[in-house]
Amino acid sequence: MAQTVGKYMCVALFVLVTVALGQVVAQSEGAAVWAPTWADTLKKDLLKGYDPSIRPSQHYNVTTVETGITITHVEINEIKSTLSVYGWMKFKWYDARLAWEPQLNGNVTQLFLNQSAIWQPTLDEKGPLVKVTSNGLLEYTNALQQQSKCTIQWQRWPFDTQQCRMLFSPWAEVDGMEIHVKMLKYEIAQGTMWTVMNMTLETHTAIDVHETPVHRGTHLVVELKRNSGIYRSTITAPACVLILMNLLSFWLPPNCGEKLILNAINVLITCMFLIHFNEYLSYYTTSTPTVVLFFGQSLYLSGFCLLMTVVLECVVKSNSKKPLHPALKKLITFELIAMIISTNKTDEKCLGDEMCETLQDEQEVEEALSSTRQRPTDTPQQDWLLFVTLLERIVFALYVIILSLMLALYF
Repeated sequence: MAQTVGKYMCVALFVLVTVALGQVVAQSEGAAVWAPTWADTLKKDLLKGYDPSIRPSQHYNVTTVETGITITHVEINEIKSTLSVYGWMKFKWYDARLAWEPQLNGNVTQLFLNQSAIWQPTLDEKGPLVKVTSNGLLEYTNALQQQSKCTIQWQRWPFDTQQCRMLFSPWAEVDGMEIHVKMLKYEIAQGTMWTVMNMTLETHTAIDVHETPVHRGTHLVVELKRNSGIYRSTITAPACVLILMNLLSFWLPPNCGEKLILNAINVLITCMFLIHFNEYLSYYTTSTPTVVLFFGQSLYLSGFCLLMTVVLECVVKSNSKKPLHPALKKLITFELIAMIISTNKTDEKCLGDEMCETLQDEQEVEEALSSTRQRPTDTPQQDWLLFVTLLERIVFALYVIILSLMLALYF
């Protein structure tokens, strides 16, 4: 019995020793696998006693942050007056506290650290890892998706150039801290509705008493020019045609029915343009574009031409059998005035076309518009036609003068 108990005790002792030795071996192997690397050791040494709230310069020096910007898309919401910029930003700065000798640290020349563990020019701690080289240079690339308010200058729309300021928030703003941000380079991917003409970075410290709170911090100033090629076809070309139609209406015979239709079409098309501008432009704008002002003034002129056409046609028809006043009849016989209201042969042939069928006889048209220097007019209707033609020539000269002033004022 005693021998049996001794055998069992020997077996139990053997199992116990085997398990203990296995645990020791496993612990030794695990320690060998998880031994700290040179990078782990270097990271602990660099961050030991490091305070990420202190900038990497003496209080009397300036910390310079270099920035490279790549813009992939720019968009301006004119109704909401907002600027949206999309792209990438690359930051570079030096921190002497994070420099080391590669020869003394296993020839490690670069590390990647979390933004929350080190000082950085922005307060965004959820960005990508920061690359650190042995000479203390830190750099990282962050996605740029910024949106800010932009006061739209509507005066030169749609051939305008806008300048927008975008605050890179959250930039660190601490009293007494001087951080100068300078632009290294910028790249722009074109092809949108706007062309970026220039980009600059402006840094204003929070202790600058001459700056308003709105302008303090670091701003990206973007100058954009609208790609207005399509507007030259959809706005400029129709405006020129409308002006030519108004000018042409003055040279049609006073009793030509198509003259009234031409002026009415002018008024209708101009109103349609103004309605389109009202739907497109922002209701919150404080300034009216010059194009809209030009079309508005053109509507007044077109409406006046339409009213004048109706009035003069009524005068001709109502007074066709009454003789013209002798003073007015003498006025239209002057040599200079007779030259103004007379037309060439081409005009005489044109007056006999189907477009001007209100006169019953082509010979009557030729006699009415022939030079009055040779013989006086024979019928009251001819005298009234010549007098009305004189009034239209005068209004034509006024129209040209007003149109020239409008072009000089608005463009």
